[in-house]
Amino acid sequence: MLSRRHFITGALALGGCAPSVVTKPAKRLAVTMDDFNIGFNVRLNPRERNERILAALDAHNHKAAGFVTGRFIDSMFGDEVVKSWSDAGHLIGNHTYSHLNSSDEDADVVKADILKNHDLLSQYSGYEKIFRFPFLAEGGSAEKIELYRKFLRANGFQNGAVTIDTVDWYITSRLESRLKADKNADLDPYRDYYVQAVVTLAEHFQGLTKQIGKADIPHSMLIHHNILNGLFLDDALRALKDAGWSLIDAKEAFSHPIYKLEPKIPTRSRSLLSVLAQEQGITDTGYPEAYRNWGKKTMDALRL
Repeated sequence: MLSRRHFITGALALGGCAPSVVTKPAKRLAVTMDDFNIGFNVRLNPRERNERILAALDAHNHKAAGFVTGRFIDSMFGDEVVKSWSDAGHLIGNHTYSHLNSSDEDADVVKADILKNHDLLSQYSGYEKIFRFPFLAEGGSAEKIELYRKFLRANGFQNGAVTIDTVDWYITSRLESRLKADKNADLDPYRDYYVQAVVTLAEHFQGLTKQIGKADIPHSMLIHHNILNGLFLDDALRALKDAGWSLIDAKEAFSHPIYKLEPKIPTRSRSLLSVLAQEQGITDTGYPEAYRNWGKKTMDALRL
Protein backbone atom coordinates (compact mmCIF):
# COMPACT_ATOMS: atom_id res chain seq x y z
CA MET A 1 0.00 0.00 0.00
CA LEU A 2 1.25 3.52 -0.81
CA SER A 3 2.23 5.23 2.43
CA ARG A 4 1.57 8.87 3.07
CA ARG A 5 5.28 9.48 3.63
CA HIS A 6 6.24 7.80 0.35
CA PHE A 7 3.64 9.83 -1.57
CA ILE A 8 4.73 13.16 -0.12
CA THR A 9 8.39 12.32 -0.71
CA GLY A 10 7.72 11.34 -4.31
CA ALA A 11 5.63 14.42 -4.97
CA LEU A 12 8.33 16.64 -3.54
CA ALA A 13 10.84 15.01 -5.84
CA LEU A 14 8.54 15.78 -8.77
CA GLY A 15 8.28 19.41 -7.75
CA GLY A 16 12.03 19.53 -7.21
CA CYS A 17 12.72 19.20 -10.94
CA ALA A 18 12.57 23.00 -11.24
CA PRO A 19 15.81 25.00 -10.75
CA SER A 20 16.54 25.84 -7.13
CA VAL A 21 16.98 29.52 -8.01
CA VAL A 22 13.97 31.34 -9.40
CA THR A 23 14.86 33.02 -12.68
CA LYS A 24 12.98 35.34 -14.98
CA PRO A 25 10.20 35.03 -15.90
CA ALA A 26 9.07 34.83 -12.29
CA LYS A 27 6.34 32.43 -11.24
CA ARG A 28 3.27 34.53 -10.45
CA LEU A 29 -0.30 33.61 -9.62
CA ALA A 30 -3.55 35.09 -8.42
CA VAL A 31 -5.96 33.21 -6.17
CA THR A 32 -9.39 32.93 -7.77
CA MET A 33 -12.06 31.38 -5.58
CA ASP A 34 -15.32 29.98 -6.95
CA ASP A 35 -18.86 29.26 -5.79
CA PHE A 36 -19.10 30.68 -2.22
CA ASN A 37 -21.26 27.71 -1.22
CA ILE A 38 -21.38 28.56 2.48
CA GLY A 39 -23.66 25.82 3.78
CA PHE A 40 -21.18 23.35 5.30
CA ASN A 41 -21.12 23.80 9.08
CA VAL A 42 -18.73 21.26 10.64
CA ARG A 43 -15.39 22.11 12.33
CA LEU A 44 -15.70 25.70 11.13
CA ASN A 45 -19.02 27.45 10.81
CA PRO A 46 -19.52 29.47 7.61
CA ARG A 47 -18.64 32.79 9.26
CA GLU A 48 -15.45 31.37 10.75
CA ARG A 49 -14.54 29.86 7.39
CA ASN A 50 -14.93 33.17 5.58
CA GLU A 51 -13.00 35.06 8.25
CA ARG A 52 -10.11 32.59 8.06
CA ILE A 53 -9.96 32.74 4.27
CA LEU A 54 -9.91 36.53 4.31
CA ALA A 55 -7.29 36.50 7.08
CA ALA A 56 -5.07 34.19 5.02
CA LEU A 57 -5.31 36.47 1.98
CA ASP A 58 -4.62 39.51 4.15
CA ALA A 59 -1.61 37.82 5.76
CA HIS A 60 -0.08 37.52 2.30
CA ASN A 61 -1.17 41.04 1.24
CA HIS A 62 -3.08 39.51 -1.65
CA LYS A 63 -6.15 40.78 -3.48
CA ALA A 64 -7.90 37.72 -4.87
CA ALA A 65 -10.96 37.20 -7.05
CA GLY A 66 -14.19 35.66 -5.80
CA PHE A 67 -16.39 34.21 -8.54
CA VAL A 68 -19.75 34.18 -6.81
CA THR A 69 -22.75 31.96 -7.54
CA GLY A 70 -25.80 34.02 -6.65
CA ARG A 71 -28.09 31.36 -5.20
CA PHE A 72 -25.47 30.46 -2.59
CA ILE A 73 -25.28 34.01 -1.22
CA ASP A 74 -28.80 35.39 -1.87
CA SER A 75 -29.48 35.91 1.85
CA MET A 76 -28.57 38.29 4.66
CA PHE A 77 -25.54 36.24 5.64
CA GLY A 78 -24.52 35.70 2.01
CA ASP A 79 -24.65 39.45 1.49
CA GLU A 80 -22.41 39.86 4.55
CA VAL A 81 -19.86 37.44 3.09
CA VAL A 82 -19.68 39.06 -0.35
CA LYS A 83 -19.60 42.54 1.18
CA SER A 84 -16.67 41.49 3.39
CA TRP A 85 -14.76 40.50 0.25
CA SER A 86 -15.67 43.66 -1.62
CA ASP A 87 -14.82 45.91 1.32
CA ALA A 88 -11.44 44.18 1.66
CA GLY A 89 -10.57 45.13 -1.93
CA HIS A 90 -11.01 41.72 -3.56
CA LEU A 91 -12.43 41.43 -7.06
CA ILE A 92 -15.98 40.04 -7.27
CA GLY A 93 -16.75 38.09 -10.44
CA ASN A 94 -19.83 36.46 -11.95
CA HIS A 95 -20.25 32.65 -11.73
CA THR A 96 -23.95 32.52 -12.79
CA TYR A 97 -26.85 32.66 -10.37
CA SER A 98 -27.73 28.94 -10.43
CA HIS A 99 -24.38 27.22 -11.24
CA LEU A 100 -25.71 25.76 -14.48
CA ASN A 101 -23.59 23.69 -16.85
CA SER A 102 -23.53 25.70 -20.08
CA SER A 103 -22.83 22.58 -22.14
CA ASP A 104 -26.02 20.87 -20.97
CA GLU A 105 -28.49 23.71 -20.60
CA ASP A 106 -30.28 25.79 -23.22
CA ALA A 107 -28.09 28.79 -24.06
CA ASP A 108 -30.90 31.29 -23.50
CA VAL A 109 -31.46 29.91 -19.99
CA VAL A 110 -27.76 30.25 -19.14
CA LYS A 111 -27.53 33.76 -20.58
CA ALA A 112 -30.51 34.87 -18.49
CA ASP A 113 -28.90 33.28 -15.42
CA ILE A 114 -25.68 35.23 -16.02
CA LEU A 115 -27.59 38.50 -16.22
CA LYS A 116 -29.62 37.64 -13.10
CA ASN A 117 -26.36 37.20 -11.21
CA HIS A 118 -25.01 40.42 -12.69
CA ASP A 119 -28.00 42.31 -11.30
CA LEU A 120 -27.43 40.77 -7.86
CA LEU A 121 -23.68 41.42 -7.73
CA SER A 122 -23.75 44.94 -9.18
CA GLN A 123 -24.45 46.34 -5.70
CA TYR A 124 -20.90 45.53 -4.58
CA SER A 125 -18.13 48.04 -5.27
CA GLY A 126 -15.64 45.26 -6.01
CA TYR A 127 -17.76 43.73 -8.77
CA GLU A 128 -16.16 43.50 -12.21
CA LYS A 129 -17.74 42.12 -15.37
CA ILE A 130 -15.49 39.08 -15.41
CA PHE A 131 -17.40 35.85 -15.89
CA ARG A 132 -16.35 32.29 -15.18
CA PHE A 133 -18.31 29.31 -16.48
CA PRO A 134 -19.34 26.80 -13.81
CA PHE A 135 -17.45 23.53 -14.27
CA LEU A 136 -15.24 25.51 -16.73
CA ALA A 137 -17.74 24.36 -19.36
CA GLU A 138 -17.76 26.94 -22.12
CA GLY A 139 -20.59 25.48 -24.17
CA GLY A 140 -19.45 22.04 -25.26
CA SER A 141 -19.98 22.52 -29.00
CA ALA A 142 -18.49 25.04 -31.43
CA GLU A 143 -21.94 26.49 -32.09
CA LYS A 144 -22.78 27.06 -28.40
CA ILE A 145 -19.29 28.37 -27.64
CA GLU A 146 -19.75 31.07 -30.28
CA LEU A 147 -23.23 31.90 -28.96
CA TYR A 148 -21.84 32.48 -25.46
CA ARG A 149 -18.84 34.44 -26.70
CA LYS A 150 -21.03 36.77 -28.72
CA PHE A 151 -23.27 37.24 -25.69
CA LEU A 152 -20.37 37.96 -23.35
CA ARG A 153 -18.79 40.44 -25.77
CA ALA A 154 -22.12 42.20 -26.37
CA ASN A 155 -22.66 42.59 -22.63
CA GLY A 156 -19.12 43.66 -21.79
CA PHE A 157 -17.99 40.51 -19.97
CA GLN A 158 -14.48 39.07 -19.97
CA ASN A 159 -14.05 35.33 -19.60
CA GLY A 160 -12.27 34.57 -16.30
CA ALA A 161 -10.25 31.62 -17.54
CA VAL A 162 -8.26 29.30 -15.27
CA THR A 163 -4.62 28.34 -15.82
CA ILE A 164 -3.91 26.35 -12.61
CA ASP A 165 -6.53 23.83 -11.49
CA THR A 166 -5.87 22.47 -7.97
CA VAL A 167 -8.72 19.85 -7.88
CA ASP A 168 -9.47 21.22 -4.40
CA TRP A 169 -13.19 20.60 -4.90
CA TYR A 170 -12.58 16.84 -4.90
CA ILE A 171 -10.26 16.95 -1.89
CA THR A 172 -12.94 18.95 -0.08
CA SER A 173 -15.62 16.39 -0.88
CA ARG A 174 -13.48 13.71 0.77
CA LEU A 175 -12.68 15.96 3.74
CA GLU A 176 -16.35 16.80 4.27
CA SER A 177 -17.28 13.11 4.25
CA ARG A 178 -14.65 12.45 6.92
CA LEU A 179 -15.87 15.33 9.07
CA LYS A 180 -19.49 14.22 8.79
CA ALA A 181 -18.42 10.82 10.10
CA ASP A 182 -16.12 12.24 12.80
CA LYS A 183 -16.09 15.98 13.48
CA ASN A 184 -12.92 15.55 15.57
CA ALA A 185 -10.98 13.63 12.91
CA ASP A 186 -7.25 14.30 12.50
CA LEU A 187 -7.05 16.61 9.50
CA ASP A 188 -3.26 16.94 9.27
CA PRO A 189 -3.06 14.32 6.49
CA TYR A 190 -5.60 16.27 4.43
CA ARG A 191 -3.61 19.46 4.97
CA ASP A 192 -0.37 17.80 3.85
CA TYR A 193 -1.99 16.23 0.82
CA TYR A 194 -3.71 19.46 -0.24
CA VAL A 195 -0.66 21.68 0.20
CA GLN A 196 1.49 19.31 -1.85
CA ALA A 197 -1.20 19.07 -4.54
CA VAL A 198 -1.34 22.87 -4.87
CA VAL A 199 2.43 23.21 -5.23
CA THR A 200 2.87 20.24 -7.57
CA LEU A 201 0.01 21.27 -9.86
CA ALA A 202 1.17 24.89 -9.93
CA GLU A 203 4.60 23.67 -11.04
CA HIS A 204 3.03 21.42 -13.65
CA PHE A 205 1.06 24.22 -15.26
CA GLN A 206 4.05 26.57 -15.11
CA GLY A 207 5.97 23.90 -17.01
CA LEU A 208 3.18 23.78 -19.54
CA THR A 209 3.50 27.53 -20.16
CA LYS A 210 7.08 26.89 -21.25
CA GLN A 211 5.97 24.17 -23.65
CA ILE A 212 3.50 26.51 -25.36
CA GLY A 213 5.78 29.56 -25.34
CA LYS A 214 3.93 31.62 -22.69
CA ALA A 215 6.18 31.26 -19.66
CA ASP A 216 5.80 34.88 -18.56
CA ILE A 217 2.06 34.84 -17.87
CA PRO A 218 0.46 35.57 -14.49
CA HIS A 219 -1.58 32.50 -13.55
CA SER A 220 -5.15 32.32 -12.28
CA MET A 221 -5.33 29.51 -9.72
CA LEU A 222 -8.73 27.91 -9.21
CA ILE A 223 -9.78 27.04 -5.68
CA HIS A 224 -13.16 27.21 -3.93
CA HIS A 225 -14.73 28.90 -0.93
CA ASN A 226 -14.89 25.68 1.09
CA ILE A 227 -13.91 24.14 4.42
CA LEU A 228 -10.58 22.97 2.98
CA ASN A 229 -9.46 26.53 2.29
CA GLY A 230 -10.98 27.81 5.51
CA LEU A 231 -8.62 25.46 7.30
CA PHE A 232 -5.54 25.36 5.06
CA LEU A 233 -5.38 28.28 2.61
CA ASP A 234 -2.63 29.99 4.60
CA ASP A 235 -0.58 26.76 4.59
CA ALA A 236 -0.99 26.45 0.81
CA LEU A 237 0.03 30.06 0.16
CA ARG A 238 3.09 29.74 2.40
CA ALA A 239 4.14 26.58 0.58
CA LEU A 240 3.77 28.30 -2.79
CA LYS A 241 5.96 31.18 -1.64
CA ASP A 242 8.53 28.71 -0.33
CA ALA A 243 8.51 27.13 -3.81
CA GLY A 244 9.37 30.48 -5.42
CA TRP A 245 5.91 31.74 -6.32
CA SER A 246 4.77 35.31 -5.84
CA LEU A 247 1.19 36.54 -5.62
CA ILE A 248 -0.16 39.03 -8.12
CA ASP A 249 -3.47 40.82 -7.58
CA ALA A 250 -6.27 39.14 -9.50
CA LYS A 251 -7.36 42.30 -11.27
CA GLU A 252 -3.85 42.80 -12.62
CA ALA A 253 -3.55 39.16 -13.62
CA PHE A 254 -6.76 39.25 -15.66
CA SER A 255 -5.51 42.29 -17.58
CA HIS A 256 -2.90 40.07 -19.28
CA PRO A 257 -3.61 39.34 -22.99
CA ILE A 258 -3.75 35.57 -22.43
CA TYR A 259 -7.14 36.02 -20.76
CA LYS A 260 -8.51 37.57 -23.92
CA LEU A 261 -7.77 34.48 -26.04
CA GLU A 262 -10.66 32.51 -27.50
CA PRO A 263 -9.48 28.99 -28.40
CA LYS A 264 -11.64 27.10 -30.87
CA ILE A 265 -11.33 23.89 -28.85
CA PRO A 266 -13.85 23.56 -25.97
CA THR A 267 -12.43 24.00 -22.46
CA ARG A 268 -14.39 21.04 -21.03
CA SER A 269 -13.39 21.56 -17.40
CA ARG A 270 -9.72 22.11 -18.23
CA SER A 271 -7.08 24.75 -17.76
CA LEU A 272 -6.81 27.26 -20.58
CA LEU A 273 -3.20 26.11 -20.92
CA SER A 274 -4.27 22.52 -21.62
CA VAL A 275 -6.54 23.79 -24.39
CA LEU A 276 -3.79 25.94 -25.91
CA ALA A 277 -1.41 22.97 -25.76
CA GLN A 278 -3.96 20.84 -27.61
CA GLU A 279 -4.27 23.53 -30.28
CA GLN A 280 -0.49 23.29 -30.76
CA GLY A 281 -0.70 19.52 -31.13
CA ILE A 282 0.86 18.73 -27.75
CA THR A 283 -0.70 15.44 -26.69
CA ASP A 284 1.35 14.65 -23.58
CA THR A 285 1.48 17.55 -21.15
CA GLY A 286 3.09 15.53 -18.35
CA TYR A 287 0.14 15.89 -15.99
CA PRO A 288 1.13 14.37 -12.61
CA GLU A 289 -0.15 10.81 -12.38
CA ALA A 290 -1.03 11.22 -8.69
CA TYR A 291 -3.79 13.71 -9.54
CA ARG A 292 -5.38 12.06 -12.57
CA ASN A 293 -9.13 11.56 -12.11
CA TRP A 294 -8.87 14.24 -9.39
CA GLY A 295 -6.47 12.08 -7.37
CA LYS A 296 -9.05 9.46 -6.41
CA LYS A 297 -6.63 6.49 -6.52
CA THR A 298 -4.02 8.37 -4.54
CA MET A 299 -6.46 9.47 -1.85
CA ASP A 300 -7.87 5.94 -1.68
CA ALA A 301 -4.39 4.55 -1.19
CA LEU A 302 -3.66 7.10 1.52
CA ARG A 303 -7.01 6.30 3.20
CA LEU A 304 -8.06 9.94 2.99
